[in-house]
Amino acid sequence: MNVSLYVNQLTPFHGLDSRTKVFLAIGVCMLALCFSHPLFLVAILGIVIVLLLGSGAYANIKKMWVLTTLLFCYSVILWPFFIQGATPVSWLNVVGVTEEGLMVGAAMGLRLLAMVWAGVWLLSVTPIEELAIALQQLGLPGRVSFAFSLAFRWVTILLGTGVNVVQAQRSRGLDIGTGGIVDRIRKYVPLVVPLIGQALRQTHVLTMALESKGFHPLATRKNSVPSRFVWWDYVALTAMGFVLVLALWMRVEGIGVLTQVF
Repeated sequence: MNVSLYVNQLTPFHGLDSRTKVFLAIGVCMLALCFSHPLFLVAILGIVIVLLLGSGAYANIKKMWVLTTLLFCYSVILWPFFIQGATPVSWLNVVGVTEEGLMVGAAMGLRLLAMVWAGVWLLSVTPIEELAIALQQLGLPGRVSFAFSLAFRWVTILLGTGVNVVQAQRSRGLDIGTGGIVDRIRKYVPLVVPLIGQALRQTHVLTMALESKGFHPLATRKNSVPSRFVWWDYVALTAMGFVLVLALWMRVEGIGVLTQVF
């Protein structure tokens, strides 16, 4: 089972240094935070979509379309109830929904999509090993970068273990798809015990593997993966820096900002 969303394709984005990719993902998130108007956030989301299509990582978005759709819908539905505006919506006037609130909800939903998809793009074009090395080169302690990379590995490992446990219990006659809510909760109890046992077993195996390789959290490590900036990295960082400066100036001038968002 894959330990990341990494897409092994030969594209210009894959040739960038891992630190450049981290800066680009952070830059996209900062751009999303600079604006609160839906039209400007649609443009930022378009930039992220171009990155996804250009790197062949759009397939990973399809895998989580339900999650991203729910994030956007929740924002559009919930935010209007917390924002007071001056233009009520006629067919929702009873519950106090205004046009300004709907715009804020759409803006927050687009902002979440841009940030989440930027993170998916980063994981799609950067192997976990290189991402951990890049974080360490950027000043993050080695223990933190190792824990960060290990967290992504454990998510996929536990998901794979959960699928295997469910299939094993189904082969023994356990049907978790029928019955009411209470019945389904009870049927999940036989799945929890083997899942926890398998997770503890894999943790023990990982501990022995690290000890056998002389792993120590305070030891100084040398990276075997070559990492250096080339001209394409400087071009990408310069372009992102220019866009960020422009976005900050627009934010100060109040361009692309809704007055209802603080």
